[in-house]
Amino acid sequence: MDSFAALGDALNQRISDLKKLTLLRIEDGAKDMFQQDLSGLEASVRALEAQVATLKDCIRRELSAMPKVEALIEASKLQSQHLNSIASNLPARLPRATYTSVAGATLAGGRSEADGLVAGTSGTLSAGTLQAGQGATAGAGAAGAAGEEGGKRGRGGGGGGGRDVPRWYVTQDEFEAVSAYMRGRLVPEKVNAALDELAGHGLATARLMAAVRAGGAKLAPAERKRATDLLHNVANKEGVKGHFWFTDGELREGPLVRPDKSGKGMLTLLRHLGRLAEHRCSVDGAATTVYVLCEPR
Repeated sequence: MDSFAALGDALNQRISDLKKLTLLRIEDGAKDMFQQDLSGLEASVRALEAQVATLKDCIRRELSAMPKVEALIEASKLQSQHLNSIASNLPARLPRATYTSVAGATLAGGRSEADGLVAGTSGTLSAGTLQAGQGATAGAGAAGAAGEEGGKRGRGGGGGGGRDVPRWYVTQDEFEAVSAYMRGRLVPEKVNAALDELAGHGLATARLMAAVRAGGAKLAPAERKRATDLLHNVANKEGVKGHFWFTDGELREGPLVRPDKSGKGMLTLLRHLGRLAEHRCSVDGAATTVYVLCEPR
């Protein structure tokens, strides 16, 4: 009985399907129109598929580039940290470029005036060359003015191997790592200003050596004698030759680092931080302390 009922239901379903198919019959004249519509629809679908494939390729390329972008972002963050650290440790005022005429040639632009001088320039130095230290020192507060004032002593150049005067500034982290008893009341800005002042002394001595090598025609007799003594007894000494240096006598002319308790404390700190090296020499028969400006490592 159930099988007959199932057979009846199947026949009824088939009859219903045939009725629906009968309703879908179209006239022969309308077939072409429907075929054109179907062809246009197929072309649109294929174009859409091509666009989707293009989008997938683009997304795949972007995803493959994501690791590089993330690495670039991390590198940018690290560079930003380095730049912020540098900016926080720079002194209030940096040295400016100087222009000096040596034997009719102008030294400017990418080279400092010490470049030609420390290489052992021969010939006559102009009056502008002998204005030692002008623009050579810079720092916070009185350091800049101190460099120009101390630079009018009339020095020549020579002995730096064609390099700029080292200005290896002390960072905040380095300064804080030093023992409190050695820091005293000093601050990084004052220490870096002192380095600028000492760099001015080194440049002035380099000019003096260059002047005496050139014959010393522009130097006073007493200063020429002293410069010659420094050239023979100090400039060629191991650990001094090829570097910028100055003697303890120059400290009497600086406002920040003087031969007193405060100045000696500053020199001790700079030696501890590796910014200065100290040597003992004999000049005019007297023991003299020579300070060498260290290059950044």
